Amino acid sequence: MPYSGGDRRFMESEPVVRLILRFALPAVAGMVAGAIYNIVDRIFVGRYVGPAGLAAVSVSFPSMLVMSAFTMLICTGGASRVSILLGAKKRREAEQVLASTLVMLAAVSAAFILLSFSSVEGMLKLSGADGEILAVAYDYLKILLRCAPLGLFGFASNFLVKASGSPKYAMFSQIVGACSNVALDALFIVSFGMGVAGAAYGTVISQGISAAMGLAYFLRRGASPRIRARFLTLPRAEVVRRIFAVGSAPFFMEFSFVLFMTIMNNLVVRYGGNDGLSAMGIFFGIDSLLFLPAIAIGEASQPIIGYNYGAARPARVVKAIKCALIMTVGLYLLSLFLAEAFAGEMMRLFTEDEGILSVGVPGMRIGYMAIPFMGITVVTNSALQGLGKGGHSLALSFCRHVLCMFLPLLILPRFFGMTGIWASYPVGDFGGGLISACFLVWVLRWLRSPEALSVK
Repeated sequence: MPYSGGDRRFMESEPVVRLILRFALPAVAGMVAGAIYNIVDRIFVGRYVGPAGLAAVSVSFPSMLVMSAFTMLICTGGASRVSILLGAKKRREAEQVLASTLVMLAAVSAAFILLSFSSVEGMLKLSGADGEILAVAYDYLKILLRCAPLGLFGFASNFLVKASGSPKYAMFSQIVGACSNVALDALFIVSFGMGVAGAAYGTVISQGISAAMGLAYFLRRGASPRIRARFLTLPRAEVVRRIFAVGSAPFFMEFSFVLFMTIMNNLVVRYGGNDGLSAMGIFFGIDSLLFLPAIAIGEASQPIIGYNYGAARPARVVKAIKCALIMTVGLYLLSLFLAEAFAGEMMRLFTEDEGILSVGVPGMRIGYMAIPFMGITVVTNSALQGLGKGGHSLALSFCRHVLCMFLPLLILPRFFGMTGIWASYPVGDFGGGLISACFLVWVLRWLRSPEALSVK
């Protein structure tokens, strides 16, 4: 979460552990709030709609990730440019980029609205939906697509507000949205009996509340940057190019996960049926809470690594990387313990269906067997990005996705069925951790070389 100005000398002098925590705590709180979106939907759907509702959410997930991928493409690059321009005291240019980012998000939102009138059924069938699941998921996904502006602007405003130097406000808007989601799900699903449509409306309205808070931040008097009507025009080609250059790596990673999820859903239907789909939906709801907080540690270390690298203090960069690695692996060890010890209790928050539990409980324990190795991948990627080595970061992500995610998913189910699908997660985490460790060793050696003192 970048800063927009002021005295940054504390970045060079404050103890590294305290500095990482200063950056990480708002990010962790925001990510937990985001995870609540997923968990609350699945708990209410599982309890009040049933297994078909959980399966419907699962087959809709890849389409939701497509929306997220395009949002990442635009808002990650837009937020980066806004932060850089504010740091360079170029407020007018920052406001132009902010406006261009919003215009591009509006265009993508319009495209998803158009898809809601023609392609919902095809998107769901591609994810493995048919019969009753297709009918239930159709209503859910249609609402999400037709309300795409609320979701996209709610997600993007968090990035842009943090880029403008207000991580606590961004965190607050996410928490307000998450609390709204709980209340609205209870109202629409429990009180009004609206089923998965109620879950969809609860999600988009709560996202709309977060979006409104984010836009209000940029419309208030004295905001820097501020949304200016005169800049809300067709973005200049150079602005688009710079935004896409930064946003392309997270776009690739998110889109590859869309492909992974699409393949996985079809395999789950083949080997686990609707119970398997429902169990996987619960798994991803819990996964968002056990997996994301450690990501925040990686995000927190990135600006610290970049700033101290720019200040020609490679020893401090090494210390930041090591501290982040210890914290991240430690959090994943806690996740491993919770998954192995309380898989049944967590699954039962969503459903009492024995068929789903018989698939999901052992599956969750298998899926988390190697999660601590993911900590190496998270920190290595953050270090590479913080040091400005985007090409290396993209290469690491490509190797991990192709070799450690797709190959196990395509091979293991042929021999072990549904268990093989679950096993693809620890195989991927372990393999990705080994590849990341090789990159990390290279980074640490490079930081101890004279070349690391020459910042380009």
